[in-house]
Amino acid sequence: MSKRLQGRTALVMGGSTGIGREVCLAFAEQGADVAVADLASQTGVAALCADIEQLGVRALPLAADVSDAAQVRAAIDAAIARFGHLDILVNNAGVSSFSPSFDQDTDDQWHRIIAVNLLGVATAMRHVLPHMVGRGYGRIINTASQLAHKPAPGNGMYCASKAAVVALTVSVAQEVARSGVTVNAVCPGPTDTPMWRASDPAWNAAKIASLPIGRIGTPREIAWAYVYLASDEASYMIGQSISPNGGDVMW
Repeated sequence: MSKRLQGRTALVMGGSTGIGREVCLAFAEQGADVAVADLASQTGVAALCADIEQLGVRALPLAADVSDAAQVRAAIDAAIARFGHLDILVNNAGVSSFSPSFDQDTDDQWHRIIAVNLLGVATAMRHVLPHMVGRGYGRIINTASQLAHKPAPGNGMYCASKAAVVALTVSVAQEVARSGVTVNAVCPGPTDTPMWRASDPAWNAAKIASLPIGRIGTPREIAWAYVYLASDEASYMIGQSISPNGGDVMW
């Protein structure tokens, strides 16, 4: 049985931990060569790339701060240079926010959230699209959040940034749909990641109690949504938000 991503190449921005790490490993298991870009410790990125190569595919470790447009462009160019082309781009880098009240949010916090969660996604999409459109093939997958569809108090900055990612995804998806490039989003619900563990414990407990499934998700459970959207099986998925969230948002 052939692997779903056999012969494909991927770049995962924000790929060293949590959901991003599991996406990288799942892609590799399905046959894709994977470039891992992250601002985190390059020791961790290198270790992940070693694990990827153990699965019989190529890996490329990259350092990138997605709030720096030049670094985003350099990461994409490096992945294309290493693999010859780029089939899949995952925009997964993100930072969270929590404050006791909206009026206590600072300008610096707002600028950081938007620079990473929204502008980082936009920069990567703008830079990779000419390459993908020129080849007549591409899969772009943006990480949003279930909070884009069900905003929560104390998270105004994060909710706004992720809702903007969903809107951006839908807009660009319509522009490029006839070129062979699909653009979609994954909107994970509460998931056992470093970001979740760093959140307010009381908020976390209340969220778990409200979930129909009664537990948070694992990064591995979320990663399969990305595998599907990256595959040829998702060729009719245009501007969609896939929401693995334990029932927190349903429609």
